Amino acid sequence: MTHAHGDHLGAVVLNQNPDAPNAVCAGNFPSIPTPNSITAEIAAAKNSAVFANATLASFIATKIAAVLGTPTTAGCSGTGLGNEVVVPLTSPCTAPLNSGAKRTVRLSSASQGVEIHAVTAEHPSEPPLTLLNDQLRTLVAANGVNVYVGLAQGFVITFTNGLKVYLSGDTGWTHEMDSILKNVGVNLVVINIGDSFTTGPPEAAFAIGLIQPAAVIPSHANEVATTGGNVNSGTRTEQFINLVSELRLSQFNDVRDRFIPPRTVQAYVPRSGITMEFDSDAQCVSGCP
Repeated sequence: MTHAHGDHLGAVVLNQNPDAPNAVCAGNFPSIPTPNSITAEIAAAKNSAVFANATLASFIATKIAAVLGTPTTAGCSGTGLGNEVVVPLTSPCTAPLNSGAKRTVRLSSASQGVEIHAVTAEHPSEPPLTLLNDQLRTLVAANGVNVYVGLAQGFVITFTNGLKVYLSGDTGWTHEMDSILKNVGVNLVVINIGDSFTTGPPEAAFAIGLIQPAAVIPSHANEVATTGGNVNSGTRTEQFINLVSELRLSQFNDVRDRFIPPRTVQAYVPRSGITMEFDSDAQCVSGCP
C-alpha cells in the first residue's frame, strides 16, 4: 500500500457489476461507503499480508481488527536477512516497510521469493475522513485539515524471473529517479499521468527518460482512456504514449553509445479484465495490445 488516499485504501465499494453493459467508469458511479476500507476487508477475507509504511500499517491493522471483531491484528513475522514473509497465511497481518527498507514474500512451496523495496514518493498520505472515528473526524473537519499516516512511498518489486518493476505510488518528480531507480536496473515502470495531484503526461514522460526502463504502463489517468481496448484521441494517455515514443535512450551510458543506435521505451496501456505478463527484460509475453 503506497499511501492512505481513498482511491488506494478504498473508501467506497462499487455498487455495480463492472462487466454489465450499463456499467459506468466516469463521473459519479454508484458506490456504498465502507467504514473500514476495502483494503482491510480484502485482507480479512483473504488472510493477506499488507505491506506499508509503519504508520499506515498500524492504521490498516486497526481496520482489519474492526472487520474481524478482534482486539488487534498481528504483525507479519519476518525471518532471515530478507525479513521474509511466507504465504499463504492462516490469518491477516501487517508488514511495516519504511522507505529504504526491503522485505521478501515467498510462497511456502517455492524456493525463491519476491523482493519488495520501499522508495521515496512525493505525495500526501491522508486517509478519507470517513475512515476516522467520529471524534477525530469532527475535530479535523472543523479545522479544515486532515491527519497524516506516515509518508507516501513507491515500491521496487523484484520478481523471481528477474523482472524489476517500479510502482511509482502517485509521486511527483524525485531525485531518486535519476539515481537509485536508474541504477538498480528497473526495467518496467508503472507511473501516474493524471496531472494536478500527480505527474501529468509531460512530467511522467520526463521521469521515464530519467529512469530509463525498457517499458512503461501509464496509470491514474483520471479519464476514460480507451474504448474497446483502443486509446481514445485527445486523452492524457494518448499524449503520454506519444511523448514516450519520442524518447531516445542510451544503450550503455558509456563510450559504446557512440557506435550503437539509441533505444526506445515501449508503452503498454492496461485494459480492464486483461492481465499483462512480462519476462525478465520487460518484454510483454501475454495480454498486451
